[in-house]
Amino acid sequence: MNQERRIFYSAFLLIILAAALYLAYIVLRPFLDILIIGVVLSALFRPVHRRIDALCGKRPTVSALVTTGLIFTCLIIPVFFFLGALVTQGVQSVNALQAHLSTMDFNAFFTHEAVAPYLDWVQKHMPLLDVKKLALRADLLSISKNAGQILLNSGTTIIGNVFVLTMNFVILIFVLFFLIRDGEAMLARVRYLLPLSTDQEDRIFRQLDDVAKSVILGAFLIALAQGAAGGLGLFIVGIQPFFWGCMMGFASLIPVVGTAIIWLPVSVYLIVTGQWQWGVFLIAWGALVVSSIDSIIRPILMRNRSKMSTFWVFLAIIGGIKFFGALGILYGPLVLGFAMVMLSLYAEDYSHVLNDRNLGNACGSTPPLNSK
Repeated sequence: MNQERRIFYSAFLLIILAAALYLAYIVLRPFLDILIIGVVLSALFRPVHRRIDALCGKRPTVSALVTTGLIFTCLIIPVFFFLGALVTQGVQSVNALQAHLSTMDFNAFFTHEAVAPYLDWVQKHMPLLDVKKLALRADLLSISKNAGQILLNSGTTIIGNVFVLTMNFVILIFVLFFLIRDGEAMLARVRYLLPLSTDQEDRIFRQLDDVAKSVILGAFLIALAQGAAGGLGLFIVGIQPFFWGCMMGFASLIPVVGTAIIWLPVSVYLIVTGQWQWGVFLIAWGALVVSSIDSIIRPILMRNRSKMSTFWVFLAIIGGIKFFGALGILYGPLVLGFAMVMLSLYAEDYSHVLNDRNLGNACGSTPPLNSK
């Protein structure tokens, strides 16, 4: 009877706990993005906070205030103004592109001495594709108008939701302060509640910490460096550097192609329109300077970080963006990294079962499919 009462009590307690956690999720759901971003930022700035705490004489509240103010001044405010300037210059750049496309003579472009040989080759080897009959102007204008509308809507959303953004910033600062000040105590409480060994807990938290830092350090800082280098190259050849440099930064997240999706078409355009010196320069700049940043900086930033391959990181980012939106750049790798470390723990805890099964299969203990 005592055993039955114990089972009933455990089941009842777990049901109540699950219901309480679900209700807590409903209450906190509007702030989940802010909480996750706060956790990542507090983990990223933990070494900085430790130094500030030592300088403040081990006063947690004062050091947390200083660290939070530093994050707000050096990170959050610049990002806010950066997004506003990006939308503004993006609309201007797209409008300028539309004006240029509307006045461009595509017939003259197709008959240009630098372009005609390539079109003849295409017509000879791919007779079904008549490039001269393609509605390039209408298609390009349609694409540019759609891009301009997206940017305009984004800017309108940002301006129209100033109050919401301000409140989110205030909440983020509030969350950051308490995570920085009490984060270690909160983590200790989570560890106490987890029914895992200390080694397993360490591996899970270490993996999540490494993935979050590698995404920020390995992706965002490399994107920033490549965007800045690409923007400088565009400025040298006389093209709007800020917006298209930012587009190069976003394109750097795409494996294999990367920033070439921006600077290569621009280089080809400069060459076929007679500015072949600038076109060749931009190709050399993109290949030697912009593209080499990834191979130089990434090993430095990713040293001793997450061991996730580029293949899995790419799929995690694309899938995360598709499911979570823009924050999927962070959420996707976090989810996949957590799944990988849990699979590793599962393989270790059940290694005796897996080894026995695989050994039995290798020794032919499983009968063939065609056996009777």
